[in-house]
Amino acid sequence: MNTIKLYKGIVHLMLPFRLGSAWSLNTMSIEDDIWEKTGEDIHKLDFLLEHVKEFFAKNYSHKAEDKSACIIMKLKREALPVKMFNNKKYWMSNRPFNREARTDNLLTLPVIIDPNSFRIICHPLTSVAVLLFSIELINSENQQDQSNLADFIRMNYILRLFSRHDEVFLISQNDRPEERKKALMLQPGENRETSEKTENVNIEHAGWRPGQLINYVLSGLNSRYKVEFFNHCHFTPVSYLQPADEIMDTELIHKTLFYLRKVYDFDYAPANGILQGKEELLNPYRQIYYAASLEGAVVLNNSGSKDPEFLRTFYTGSFQKTYWLAILAFLQRSIFLQLMKELSAIDTDDHYMVKKYLGRYTSISLKALFSKVSIYHQHNDFYDMIIHNLQVNELQTELKDELYGLNNLQRQFHEDEVEKYEKIEKQYDKKLNMILFALSVFSLTQVTYTVIGAKSLSFMQHSLAIGIPVLLGLLFWQILSTKKSR
Repeated sequence: MNTIKLYKGIVHLMLPFRLGSAWSLNTMSIEDDIWEKTGEDIHKLDFLLEHVKEFFAKNYSHKAEDKSACIIMKLKREALPVKMFNNKKYWMSNRPFNREARTDNLLTLPVIIDPNSFRIICHPLTSVAVLLFSIELINSENQQDQSNLADFIRMNYILRLFSRHDEVFLISQNDRPEERKKALMLQPGENRETSEKTENVNIEHAGWRPGQLINYVLSGLNSRYKVEFFNHCHFTPVSYLQPADEIMDTELIHKTLFYLRKVYDFDYAPANGILQGKEELLNPYRQIYYAASLEGAVVLNNSGSKDPEFLRTFYTGSFQKTYWLAILAFLQRSIFLQLMKELSAIDTDDHYMVKKYLGRYTSISLKALFSKVSIYHQHNDFYDMIIHNLQVNELQTELKDELYGLNNLQRQFHEDEVEKYEKIEKQYDKKLNMILFALSVFSLTQVTYTVIGAKSLSFMQHSLAIGIPVLLGLLFWQILSTKKSR
């Protein structure tokens, strides 16, 4: 792998998180001093079916507020120490590889961190969001210094971790005072999940680490809504690589795909059966391989000089579509995890909250779940593969099973309420019948006395005047009761 030079190698990183208890469904604006809403990505979504595209773009393109659609945010260039991302010289790891001595195996690579790649995609209805950014290897004009496949695999491996003692440095020592000053703007948040461990770390000399970077870009959201990560120390990578020359060794291709989608270094030698598992690999073109797992996704563009131009320039065109499908799948997975978290916290005796939750799930299932996403079969095939490997369908099935029990509780509660109201209604009808009976007695007595027209009556006449209304009232009550029972 050390001899295979790369034409391009780039790792896109995803970090799902949720906005905590301070988040409100009435909140649609999450802009702050660092982030602003953007529509720059909408044209990239034209390959999606219209309702899938609206899931991402409706809140921008329609100028509407749909809590079931996403909000896409980008960095404000004027608010960020942009030059800190453009040193172009250093990626340095402080962790060794292949069990070699630490001081002999620090990895130093020329990379660029593009500030334009930073995004937050937020789903307001579930308070779920995903932080995105990318890191790309920069090739030197000198062929000898060109990055190789082994470097890219190491870079992909160490990029995944943050907030650990062995995490990488993003940027090396920087002597320019204006950039050192901006680096010192980092402010630890109150939430430990977004706070940097500052023991023995000098940003001026050591450079930024992933934990510091996350703390900086999420500090505003954390102060307002309390950021909570789904995974506390792990990015999910979507990697793209293109060798300078076509790789002819099939086994090497499969090993490369395995190392890039799984969290293993070169110490782990997978079995051939694992390498070529159909459930994790897709080859829509002979030269382009897709791979996906719960731990990441990768596209290997193995095109040669004789291949068509669209294959050799795959990154600038088709890969962006693959990337957005991966974003969609990871966002859906995060939404289901959030729904299951909410479900576990529901008080089943609070039937108003149960009803509200069932309504939220129905809304999400109608607007955030898709069987097909594009008119192009290769996009649908990749989407099917990635949601399978992210276990989105399994999460949905598990949630449905639990919702079925919750719905049964709600139905039983409704039946109990109906029975309760029927008893109240019967008691009400009984009281009404008694009132009608009393009124009929008095009314008929008055009529009887009026008809007879005598001011003084005998005992027999009094008995008839009272008895006739009583008998008629009993008969009237019996008729009402019979009709009610029917």
